[in-house]
Amino acid sequence: MTAVGVDVRHRRRGLATAVTAALARAGRPPGIWGVYLQVEDGNEAARVLYRRPGFSDHHGHHYRVALAFI
Repeated sequence: MTAVGVDVRHRRRGLATAVTAALARAGRPPGIWGVYLQVEDGNEAARVLYRRPGFSDHHGHHYRVALAFI
């Protein structure tokens, strides 16, 4: 799962929980043993949300950015 978000005006109503559960079911056909998602380090609210259904930290991720030399 990537780029999942809920508009700030609609947060704290269970929408993210419902969307996460639906995506996990749809994205996990028979024979697939797991689902993964990426969460930014500083997004503690999302981390709490995703821990409820059993997601846990597996590894870190970062983007490499090329520096332009002028």
